[in-house]
Formats: sequence, C-alpha cells, structure tokens
Amino acid sequence: QFPTLKSEGLVGAMVLYDGQQNDTRMNLFVALTAAQHGATILNHTEVLNLTTTGKINTPDYKVTGAKVKDKFTGETWEIKAKQVINATGPFSDSVRKMADPTTHDIIVPAKGSHLIVPDHFSPDNMGSVWFTKDGRVLYLLPWEGSTIAGTTDIKEKASMNPCSTLPEVDFIISECNRTLRRPLNHGHVRAAWAGLRPLVKDPSADPNDTKKLSRDHVVDVVQGGLVSICGGKWTTYRKMAEDAVDKAVEINPALAPQRACCTPSMMLLGTDRGGLVCHQNFDKVVVTLREQYDMDKLVAKHLMQNYGTRALMVAELARSISQSPHQDDKGQQFRYLKLYSKYPMLEAEVVFACRQEYACTAVDVLARRTRLAFLDAHAAEQALPRVLDLMQKELGWSGRRKEQERKAALDFLKTMSMPS
Repeated sequence: QFPTLKSEGLVGAMVLYDGQQNDTRMNLFVALTAAQHGATILNHTEVLNLTTTGKINTPDYKVTGAKVKDKFTGETWEIKAKQVINATGPFSDSVRKMADPTTHDIIVPAKGSHLIVPDHFSPDNMGSVWFTKDGRVLYLLPWEGSTIAGTTDIKEKASMNPCSTLPEVDFIISECNRTLRRPLNHGHVRAAWAGLRPLVKDPSADPNDTKKLSRDHVVDVVQGGLVSICGGKWTTYRKMAEDAVDKAVEINPALAPQRACCTPSMMLLGTDRGGLVCHQNFDKVVVTLREQYDMDKLVAKHLMQNYGTRALMVAELARSISQSPHQDDKGQQFRYLKLYSKYPMLEAEVVFACRQEYACTAVDVLARRTRLAFLDAHAAEQALPRVLDLMQKELGWSGRRKEQERKAALDFLKTMSMPS
C-alpha cells in the first residue's frame, strides 16, 4: 500500500486511521462560524496593551479590555470587555505579562520544519510514519495534492515567520531516504517552511524546570482575572475552548451564561448543517461542480475539500466572472482560469477570499486562504502578479499599496522556499 518504501530490512507495518485537515482553512471556518453567531472579527489588528482598573497586587485590580491598533491605518482604540481570554498560542506569555509583568513564562515554542515534495512520493490515501535514528517521529503524508515530509522539534523564540534551515531540511531528507526506494534530494523540494508549537509548562511547577513540557492544554489565570488557554493541539481545540470559557465563568461573577456549552455539537459553516444542499454527502457537491459548472475532477475535489458546500458559491462566482472559455497552449478549451497551471486553485478564489473571507493582503490569499505558498513557493511567486491585479481591483488599492503588497509577499515567500 506504500510502494515507494524500501523492501530491504522491512519486517512489517501497522495501518492506523487518522483525520487530516487544511489547518488554516479550518481556522478560517471557525472564525466565519463565530461571526455568524454574533462575534465581531478583527483581522490584522494588534493588541498594544491591556486596559485595567485598580492597582496591581490589590484585590480590586481587574483587566477590563485591550487597546488595539489597525495595522493598515495605524488607528488605535480601546475595546471594553467583562472578561478577556488570551488565546495567542506561542505568543501567550507576552499577553500574560501585559496583565502581570512578574508572572513566569510557561510557553516553550518548538519549531517544526516541513518539506513539500511531489505527490508521487506517497500514495493518494496512505502515509508512512516511522522513528528516526534518534528516536523522533517522522512522516511522509499525502496533503493537498502533494506530499508533506516532516517534522523537526527544536526550541525557538516566538516569531511571526519562523523559517526552516538547511540542516533541518537535510535531516528530513536523509531520514526519508532511509525508507524510500527512490531518494529525495534538494531538487524535489517545492516548499520548505516551519511552524511553532506552543508547548507549555505547568504554571504551578518550578519555573526553572524545563523538562516538564506538554502538548496538552493548560488554563491559566493571572492577576486581574486574565484567562489564558495555552498549549494544546487541533484535535482538542473545542475542549480547549470549553475549558477556557468555563474558567472565565467560574472566576467572573459578571458573566451569566444563558445555556450550557454548545461547542461539542456545533457544526461549522460549509458543513451542510441543515442537510439541504447534499444531505452531508459531499461527493454530490463534486458531481454538481462537474456536471452543472463544467469543472474538471481535480478542481471540483479541491473546492469541495476546502470550502464544503460553499464550493458552490465559489463556482457561481467563477462562472459569473468567466466571460468565455479560454485556451491553453495546446489549444484545449477551459472555462475557469487557474492561479498556476499545475494546481487547482482558481482566480475566482482570490475574489471570493476578498468578498467572503476577510482577506486583506496578498499573503492572506497565497498562504491563508489558498495554500499555494505552502505547496510551491515558486508557483506562488509566479501567481503573485495576477493575485495583486485581482485584489487591487476588488479592494481598491492604490499603486503604492499594490507595490507594498508585492514586496511583502516576496519577503514572505522567501521564508517558504528552500533555504540556501
């Protein structure tokens, strides 16, 4: 079932079943669902400091909100709140210290590097996981039409754009080559990028003891009643949210919930919550995209997997902005323009991201709405001019803003490319 594995020395294997997600789109759909339920969503907004009443180290000291800044206009304002919850991942300690400068750090950011290589290094529906020479876990998995290889686990300072290093890339490649019939090399790497895991120490433990790190979550409360949800992972994100809100209700008499927690059963936007679109049989969405919108199978599956039932909205938009069928260099006709010929992302997704998904920058589109930058840094760079044109028209950018976006996107794509 994994034909690219070496047969020499192979004794056996176990087949385990697990879920897979597009994490940034999952994050987006959580935010969109929250907005539907009445939440106010702010994008590209920085917390400058927390507002408080009373004097620190006294019983009447209370966190009452935050002062924030619009990263585009520079405008600042205060947001008042009965309760503030800090859910900022690897940056949690910086917010905790806004409430209590004397509190000890509990977050230890760990960098995990990943490589994207061609799809033929893994079957479509099967991955491979094994132990490295030093006892760590490495994997090759099919992901978004490519193969993802990773990962490392290195302590790192918190930053917005962590990067892979050449030694990390070489480590992953060498470990993969222990298991593969056809060896990987630098030329196979289409993208190399890193993320930060917010490993957490128990806040009640000795602050000098760095050994007790966990991928489980911790709910922390510091002076002023600031609740922080720290650590954790995607598989338990709803439990994390429930525990954080439960703690806020427990410590804050001003909060009066009207009902029990509903997050365990709440369905996200795009999941056919009413069963009216496809009765939650999402293959029907693929069929509709192919039959009614004349899309090829790869594009139809991409839209269904990344948008759910909202794929039909993207298709309708794509049809409305498609003047007439176009021809490729072989003379074959196609109706919908792609961002890059080798990948299924459509130009219409850029417009949809601006209108429906809070996209504000070219990096938002290339990395956080589509995943083109994560899949192929070169392809994302080639698609950038068209993304800029579409976003300029959609968002009314000036020529100066467009050039700023171009430079910012190119700087970002350097962090997604094969390190030198």
